[in-house]
Amino acid sequence: MKKGCRAGICHKAYWKRAIWLMAGITLMTLFAMQVWLIQVKVEHITIGVLFSLLFSIWFTLLLRKMEGNGGNNAMRVFLLYATARLFSAVAVIAAYMALTGLRGRQMIPFVLLFATYFILLDALDAVYMVKVTKAQLQKE
Repeated sequence: MKKGCRAGICHKAYWKRAIWLMAGITLMTLFAMQVWLIQVKVEHITIGVLFSLLFSIWFTLLLRKMEGNGGNNAMRVFLLYATARLFSAVAVIAAYMALTGLRGRQMIPFVLLFATYFILLDALDAVYMVKVTKAQLQKE
């Protein structure tokens, strides 16, 4: 177990991986824009990164709190977090559609990029929740 991490949970490691994942997605998107002329706007990337940063900060704080109490009620907290994240993602897409007036096929580049950030960071969150659950079961 790393120094400063309790119960097998390390919020600092999560934060580093989340930042690297966001940077990787962003760089791959910029590369695809230049090589294959994919019609993604910089505002699409910005919205995806800001959304991901906001929820990564929130999850990092949740992990830090779980470190303090040994992961009690971890699954309940994670499910509430995941539900709030999903509803927020739908609200962001709806707000973008309402503000820009885009419909149908015009929304595909934004939705695909936003979904990429969402799904990959959701997978990272799930991996860390598995670590929390394993640590909690080993403790019992």
